[in-house]
Amino acid sequence: YMVGTFLAALPQPYIGGLMDRFGIRRVMVVVVILLGLACIFMSQVQGLLMLFLAFFFLRLLGQGALGLMATNTLAMWFQVRLGTVAGIMSAGVAGSMALIPPLILLLINRFEWRGAYVVLGLMVWVIMLPLLLFFYRNRPEDVGQSLDGRTAAELETAVAVEKEETLSLSLREAQHTRSYWILLLLAVAFAMIVTAIFFNIVPLFTNQGLTEANAAATFTTIAVALATLQLLGGILADRVHLNWLAALSTISLTAGLWILGQTNTVLHAQLYALLIGIGQGLFGAVSNTAWVRYFGRAHLGSIRGSVSMAMVAGSSAGPFIMGATYDLFGSYQVSLNLFIALLIPLIFATLWATPPQQGK
Repeated sequence: YMVGTFLAALPQPYIGGLMDRFGIRRVMVVVVILLGLACIFMSQVQGLLMLFLAFFFLRLLGQGALGLMATNTLAMWFQVRLGTVAGIMSAGVAGSMALIPPLILLLINRFEWRGAYVVLGLMVWVIMLPLLLFFYRNRPEDVGQSLDGRTAAELETAVAVEKEETLSLSLREAQHTRSYWILLLLAVAFAMIVTAIFFNIVPLFTNQGLTEANAAATFTTIAVALATLQLLGGILADRVHLNWLAALSTISLTAGLWILGQTNTVLHAQLYALLIGIGQGLFGAVSNTAWVRYFGRAHLGSIRGSVSMAMVAGSSAGPFIMGATYDLFGSYQVSLNLFIALLIPLIFATLWATPPQQGK
């Protein structure tokens, strides 16, 4: 899983570049077709090599490419209201996290896991392809509309202001700014740490005297906090500086990790879950809006593709680091302290993640 996920991260900048060149719609149609095939391929897995390939394609096409294109779609259609709209989308994603697992369990009970993957592949095609072919459009300009639904006069004024206030940078130019690297490191840290915790939460809790049921209950709290703060954070992203939100999200994640290390009661467990959900929700608001507002729309696919590559790679490394340190030291506290030590300097670094000027 780790190797498949890591390798699936590498093509993300290339996929982002294809989006910039051919438009999101065309690329997404191809990705949806391939994702359906990947689900069907998973249903036929026999042995480790096929399992590795299945993980690779599912992570490459699903969480990687489709997640990247969904987020970039909003940036193509909204500017002033981007934070609010992204918050609504993120709340929907959090809601789907509560609905999809029971659906998958139902499919497994009805068709066994191999049949469930076939059904999921068909569902991807039946739901996504008609939406893409008949309703989806790359940009509002393609159908005679404008960003945020503004009138022609409002748009003309906004474009003039945007040219003065917003850069439109290529990936290489973005990589010469400090904000790119600060936000990239923060994105990797969140992906690595949150994935590591989720993978190991049950043994972590049981080692500290809690139960599997206590661990499962925290996911409900995280989902509620995540959905709420993604919606609220999206609204805040339209009104306050994004680097302040980034700092607040990192403080919340850091505090949640510290509480997790001390957790031996149900109250502590729920407090950890609340802080993690708040941190994730606020960071989601930053991630959904900062890249386009800092670097423009022209090369957004390749820029966010590079970020997606780093995040997916980070998510593959996190569980391995946490598991390996436990094997070496017999405690999860070592990895939790390591993650906290990584986050503390990032809290201060985010204060310098301001909208870039040319070359800064």
